[in-house]
Amino acid sequence: MLVDSELVAMGFVVALSTRRHLHVAAVAHTAADGLRAIVRFDPDVVLLDSAMAGALERLARTSVWSARLLLLGRNAHLGVAPGADRNVACGFISWTARRRHYLSLVDEVAACAKQQASPDSAQCSACVARRTLAPPPLDLTGREREVFVRIGSGLRTADIAGELGLSAKTVEAHRETIKYKLGMDSVRELNAVAASWCRGEVVDAAAPPARNNLRQREPS
Repeated sequence: MLVDSELVAMGFVVALSTRRHLHVAAVAHTAADGLRAIVRFDPDVVLLDSAMAGALERLARTSVWSARLLLLGRNAHLGVAPGADRNVACGFISWTARRRHYLSLVDEVAACAKQQASPDSAQCSACVARRTLAPPPLDLTGREREVFVRIGSGLRTADIAGELGLSAKTVEAHRETIKYKLGMDSVRELNAVAASWCRGEVVDAAAPPARNNLRQREPS
């Protein structure tokens, strides 16, 4: 287990101790110590703080290891920010998750016969653990979600338009529709909420105001 917080690590160790078929080989709080423990013990499963995934990946370039990987994080979901490699991760556990929920997830991953998750594996795609890597759905169309994610990543209108092959006017129209659907009052509020969601926080969309009982036309 590699997690920065000693308190969180202790909680996981206590919870995992209730599973007789599981054994915690080592607990580390830095990427360097984590890599040394992985190389030494060659674990089947690694519980990894998603905030430390980038540092571990950089260090691991000099060592070859593979294990089934469960990402841990302080937020409700993994978000869409870069750093944690979803392709080789089996699932995600929030620090706020209840024991009855995450222990069954650990059991599922521990019992798997694969050495490491693979995005091309039908078995991995069908695994219930892998579903936890996806952020919660938003009440947006696919195109609106693409715009929303880029807003949360801090891109300007012109940059979003360039990436998606849209006009700046169309991006602005999507922005207004997203604001309406999520009940936001201002661009500043939308920017802040989008950034929070991309980091892994939950968006509680307010009910959009009625507009003369007419359904707003969505841009294409």
